[in-house]
Amino acid sequence: MNKNISALVVTCALAAATGCSNGSNSNPAQADATVAPPVKEVVPPKEVVPPPPLDCDPLAPDYCGFPYPNNYWTEEDADTVTGLRLALPQVIMPTALSGKQSSVAAFNEMDGFSPGIAAMTHMPGATVAGLATPDSIADSLSPQSPTVILRADSGERLPHWVDLDEYVVQAKRRIDESERRPSFTIERDIDELRQEQALMLRPAIRPEDATRYIVAIRNVVDENGDVIEPSPGFLALRDELPSDDPIIESRRAHFEEIFAILQQQGIARADLQLAWDYTTSSRENNTQAMLHIRDDALARYPQGVSYSIEVKNEALIDTMACRLEVTFDVPLYMTKGEAGGLFNLGADGLPQQNGTYPYAAALLIPMAAQTEAAPLVAFGHGQLGAKEQVLGLQAIASEQNFATFGLDFKGFAHDDVATVVGALSGDLSTFRAVPERMHQGFLNFLIAMRTLSVAADGGPSTPLNQALDTYCGGAAIDGSRRYYFGGSQGGILGASLMAIATDIRRGLLAVPGQSYNLLLNRSVNFDPFAQQIYSLYNWNALDMQLNLALVQGLWDRAEPTGYSKYIRSNLLPGTPSHEVLIQVSKADHQVTNLGAHIMARTIGGVVNLAPVIRDVWGIEVVSGEHTGSAMLEVDFGNPDPPITNIPHWADTSPDPHGRATELRNIGDSLARFYATGVAENVCSGPCDADDIE
Repeated sequence: MNKNISALVVTCALAAATGCSNGSNSNPAQADATVAPPVKEVVPPKEVVPPPPLDCDPLAPDYCGFPYPNNYWTEEDADTVTGLRLALPQVIMPTALSGKQSSVAAFNEMDGFSPGIAAMTHMPGATVAGLATPDSIADSLSPQSPTVILRADSGERLPHWVDLDEYVVQAKRRIDESERRPSFTIERDIDELRQEQALMLRPAIRPEDATRYIVAIRNVVDENGDVIEPSPGFLALRDELPSDDPIIESRRAHFEEIFAILQQQGIARADLQLAWDYTTSSRENNTQAMLHIRDDALARYPQGVSYSIEVKNEALIDTMACRLEVTFDVPLYMTKGEAGGLFNLGADGLPQQNGTYPYAAALLIPMAAQTEAAPLVAFGHGQLGAKEQVLGLQAIASEQNFATFGLDFKGFAHDDVATVVGALSGDLSTFRAVPERMHQGFLNFLIAMRTLSVAADGGPSTPLNQALDTYCGGAAIDGSRRYYFGGSQGGILGASLMAIATDIRRGLLAVPGQSYNLLLNRSVNFDPFAQQIYSLYNWNALDMQLNLALVQGLWDRAEPTGYSKYIRSNLLPGTPSHEVLIQVSKADHQVTNLGAHIMARTIGGVVNLAPVIRDVWGIEVVSGEHTGSAMLEVDFGNPDPPITNIPHWADTSPDPHGRATELRNIGDSLARFYATGVAENVCSGPCDADDIE
């Protein structure tokens, strides 16, 4: 339902999301760039803070809640890293057809906005003609770029592309034309839906923490090529015209500062159709709870925890020696060990231990470990999956002699479906239960790796080594060699794990991406949820983009947006550096390649292994052997995906998402990367059908 200032309809929210990748156990150059304009010295800005928020922002009068993110909805707070805290008013929250409302309390705990979302506004009639696309990111750095995102303190421009939200419109068109996908129904007129499309400036690399950004838009045109007129509120600020709106009058000093900064960077005030500012959340906002849980647990249990072992040899291939079910007494930091719990908070506001809880791992031991001790490889499963998906890794584990164990990624595993669905059907703020339990899920991986590695190297009397001797033919594990293998959701969440792990230093992130805010609309896996989520809001895409942006702020505390930039450098306290191998299946139906590219740029120092299937903006091409983090892309022959924010609905070819294990020599390449940190392209040329077994 459309909203404007006069209507002031209030709030509800629907949670947005679930993971974009399924349970497949896949393994998974720089383009010519327009040179960015030189950054001019910025006069230190005056500390001008907007007044307390009153209601909707008249800069975007056709939709209450835009522009978003927006410093208008913040207030000063000396106790936060940014000096701000969100102050989202109830009026901006989307209202479902049921009239249900969402609480703003969970969002207003944050000290800034998510760095994983697009800068969004609503400009009725706007097109993306002449704007940067995912294939022309460099254009966003051109002095002539109609859209600009820049740091307020330095003037440095942020590379981005621009989407006009097409998800609902294109879904409706395909449904009306009886295309095979999507399979849901939309009972609204397509011309009405076209009036509810957000203009979204999507950063091509994660913005910095605790940093103020200014968004500027100029020369955006309609379908006739005519420049869109500014809103009356923005026109009054830009042209210093009188206004009878007290909100506009109260913000003149703030916008004079914005105009001055833009002018210093060569962006003329008179050309602006819209400008606003926002501040990203701090590193502490996103990582403090997880680091506290990790450090507290490992300090209490430096040698690992108690565990029990059960033999469970079902579904093994001939070259596997055994399957052990290892149940760990993991320190619990939730109000309960089952799904649906929240942090067990202490007086200091941080999670505190609440006893222990049994969490199990499926440990697979190859027969090769009977003659040579096998390294430990932790496995992360796919979308809302389970530890048993590690069974899909048996062939490569047997071939390369990996002792591989799978754990449920608690918070986003099979037993969390009810929690996710509950958030989708009610108060958006209840989605916080998902990322909070994901903290426990990460801790379970850390504790399992610590416990197994210490036990493996602890001599023949440890229960683990006794089980290996008795049930696995005398197999052995080398606890000093510890790695990670994550596919699909395991590749996504594996980026977070690799940023906080103290015992694992190298890992494979197969078909990953960030952030979920980007991934969802471009994933075929989102289709079943779209029918439920969007229909609750009468298929109003503006409502849903705001919902997705809101929930991302909660999700940042667990998913890669909050963590991936700390994998190799900018390390988190008490954390070693890590290296990752990112594997990408071109034209993936489930996890858009754009998300993997954003992840690679954000991690920093990730190279594209030559010969490449394509140049990727911002990622250096390196030939031969490379010591460090790298990306390998594989072309299975699928047509290119749509350039806008919809899934690859039209592709009738097999989904390449789960096919990376078909790549010849991938096991040898992975084993070498684990052991030495050296990555290389093992294909005969650019990785394509000629390299598939």
